[in-house]
Amino acid sequence: MKSLRILQLCHKPPRPSKDGGCRAMDAVTRGLLACGHRVKVLAIATDKHPYVPSEIEEEYLAATEIESIALDTTVNGVDAFSSILTGDSYNISRFYAPDFDRLLTHILQRQVFDLVIFESLFVAPYLRTVKRYCDGPCVLRAHNVEHRIWEQLASETEGMTKRIYLKHLAERLKGYEVNALQDFDFVAAITSEDEQIIQALGCICPVFTLPFGLDAEELPEPTTNQSNHVFHLGAMDWEPNVQGICWFIESVWPEVLREIPDCELRLAGRNFPSDLIAPHPSIRVEGEIDSAWEFLSGNGVMIIPLLSGSGMRIKALEGMACGRPIVTTSLGVEGIHGEDGVHFLIADDALTFARKIIELLLHPQRAIALGNAASAFAREHFDNKRLVRNLINELDSTFAL
Repeated sequence: MKSLRILQLCHKPPRPSKDGGCRAMDAVTRGLLACGHRVKVLAIATDKHPYVPSEIEEEYLAATEIESIALDTTVNGVDAFSSILTGDSYNISRFYAPDFDRLLTHILQRQVFDLVIFESLFVAPYLRTVKRYCDGPCVLRAHNVEHRIWEQLASETEGMTKRIYLKHLAERLKGYEVNALQDFDFVAAITSEDEQIIQALGCICPVFTLPFGLDAEELPEPTTNQSNHVFHLGAMDWEPNVQGICWFIESVWPEVLREIPDCELRLAGRNFPSDLIAPHPSIRVEGEIDSAWEFLSGNGVMIIPLLSGSGMRIKALEGMACGRPIVTTSLGVEGIHGEDGVHFLIADDALTFARKIIELLLHPQRAIALGNAASAFAREHFDNKRLVRNLINELDSTFAL
């Protein structure tokens, strides 16, 4: 098909890649460019995700003509309380900035786009501006069903005040999410499970599953060495990761140490709270690391102890591609559709989780076979260029692009 002119609106800069959300947005950009389309990236920059051109490749800057507006999205107590009174979703409203809207208007007045991709619900407040100036279809790329995360966090929270507030956030966010789904022309869910939930919420536009994709040329060779430690990789400013690690250290790790006393747990991820866990000789906090691929290619058993969340765990897919044996909760591999016992091991209670880690550490050939099968599966089913091409073909058949 013809080369399309595409505007991609992002709630954080896709590069430099700091977390799974960045990776997911960047995968779409790379896939579109690889398929011969022209992409303009417009991103919100925050304290957590600043726009740093000096850390981005010149080729990417030129290809995307990326622009960004800085916005303070830190939680403000006054604004949060005000949202309770006004009925707004504070999760969403803090991502709206008049300066960003003005820049978006300026771009739309001077360029014509065949398609606009909204990367996550957090840039949905700019839909009205886009529709004022652009006739092309507006696509919501739903990285998660956002309100589900907050519902799950609320259900797991013990403190009454915090639990009530989280429930309030979830209710407001659900209301906004349900209404927003009616305004887009097309929704690209990141998993088939999320696609079903979005349809059940009453979405009337077409919904298509676009999972995270891998670029074969950037993948390291899968490792097949014997596993000698346990590791977790994930940004620790995302509440479900914090919740999962706290549960793992409190309820799972002691069981592993009873069987393998000299085992080591390595924890990597940016913004790791210094007071999250008590110092322990068996736990090494790596914090933010220089190379995720190098860390994933080590000789460890990967854990994904997620108890809440929605969407796809990108690090799970990348760990599989690297040949890592993985022990995970069901949520940790949602959307990947591999086979439990063949491509990873699933455990949803603490004792089973610990026993499956122990099994892989004590039986190296089992761990190697699991990692090899995972790598082959990820590389076969999640080719990024093919996935993005499928999305564009679906959009073309729907809107005659």
